[in-house]
Amino acid sequence: MHENNSTVTDNLPQVAPATLIEDGFVYTADDRNRVHPQGSVLLLGDRIAAVGPSEEVAREVQALDLAGLRRIPAAGKLVLPGFVNPHWHESLGAGLAAADQNPDDTGDAPGPFAEGGDIRALSAVFDAIPARTQTMTPDEALAIARYSIWTQLRSGITTYGDVGSMNHSDALFDATVQLGGRGAVSHWASDMVCPQGTSTPKRTREVAEITDPLRALLDRAAADPSGRLRVMPSAVYVTNMSDDLGTALAELCTAEDLTFATHAGALANEPAVVAEYYGTTPIHRLDRLGLLNERLLSVHTAFVSDSERELLLKSGFKLSHSPGKYGSTGESPISGSKLIVDLMRAGIPVSVSTDGNAYPLGMIETMRMAWLGHNEVWSNETTVRPSTALAMGTRLAARCLRWDDQIGSLEKGKQGDLVLIPATDWRYLLRSRPLDGLLSTGSSNDVDTVLVAGRVLLEDGRSTFLDETELRTRFIDAVTSFTERSR
Repeated sequence: MHENNSTVTDNLPQVAPATLIEDGFVYTADDRNRVHPQGSVLLLGDRIAAVGPSEEVAREVQALDLAGLRRIPAAGKLVLPGFVNPHWHESLGAGLAAADQNPDDTGDAPGPFAEGGDIRALSAVFDAIPARTQTMTPDEALAIARYSIWTQLRSGITTYGDVGSMNHSDALFDATVQLGGRGAVSHWASDMVCPQGTSTPKRTREVAEITDPLRALLDRAAADPSGRLRVMPSAVYVTNMSDDLGTALAELCTAEDLTFATHAGALANEPAVVAEYYGTTPIHRLDRLGLLNERLLSVHTAFVSDSERELLLKSGFKLSHSPGKYGSTGESPISGSKLIVDLMRAGIPVSVSTDGNAYPLGMIETMRMAWLGHNEVWSNETTVRPSTALAMGTRLAARCLRWDDQIGSLEKGKQGDLVLIPATDWRYLLRSRPLDGLLSTGSSNDVDTVLVAGRVLLEDGRSTFLDETELRTRFIDAVTSFTERSR
């Protein structure tokens, strides 16, 4: 069984009555991209009470005469909103297989995502994941989920959106609560596969096997007092979703006002294959099923027809893409199509996200690739500015999860999710724009301090409440036992 939640949660650091992050280089990532080169942020409990130039915030602190004020010096540091990763798959259970790879990569062949995508093979791979996940014991699932979510938190990702994971949904829920993070939890959804040698999709499981766990998660989220847990129904791919499942998920999302996430228009070969098996293209299919609306978070969406583009623009959907991951898998949503920036310019909220594989990938690296990748394709260094890339990993990402009323920018009234990063070494010398330096040569390892809802979870690069060595040991033991048993 999973560890008792209350016992582990009691180990979390307390939220101070008031916290002052003072004299940092503050990027608010608000809709005006306001920057305060010598700025401060005041939290009262878990909420931002003031943000601005240090002198102004100091006057507010003095007027309030705060008892129990905690001061966090931020001179020489970037002060950023907590990163929001709206499209993520917990998949570190595959870590041992990745560790067993041949160190020599010269014999590698293109994988199923490459060269436009082997859509049929991918549908089979995705459909096999639930069966493998079921062989994971609850203790293994929790140990892996805790380590995986901690890699998110310690790299500055305070909020994640799970678009289906190779783990138990309950384990993700428990780990998020125990570690003090914030997340929208899903359940791996695949009830169809597109077999080779036929144009008829094959059903592999009943709809209730997907919708029942989602309803159980909704009950858990409703009972959780922290307000840091939500449910986000998803379908792993349009190829892996029956009409019955799509209709059921549309009804659930409408009734509960939930975000729905799926991969659609992600690969160049996808539209033709979806049309072959389902009689229409991915975006038209989502529209037919009642899933194309303002609640949709569509992932990687780059390969669509003109009519699909018009449907997308009218729907009010949100889009997330993962430029830090594409090169390693042979995907080409940036270089293969200019649609993502085109949609962004048309007013669609476009975010960046890490996706998922056996190795953690951070948002700093992902934002770097959005900045550099889009600018290279468009031959224009202002297509995505560093401030735009930051917004794509914070405010716009929160909007993609429909959580932007609470998080995603440093503004009065929002939750106190912050990331502090030192900016005084050789990379920042004589730079008036330290964000440029961070995105040029920085990494997730540079993250120094992380707060979620006013709670300091990481300080001076170390956890304030976890034995990270024990966390890692339990993870390795769990991955080893799971992998050896499921081979």
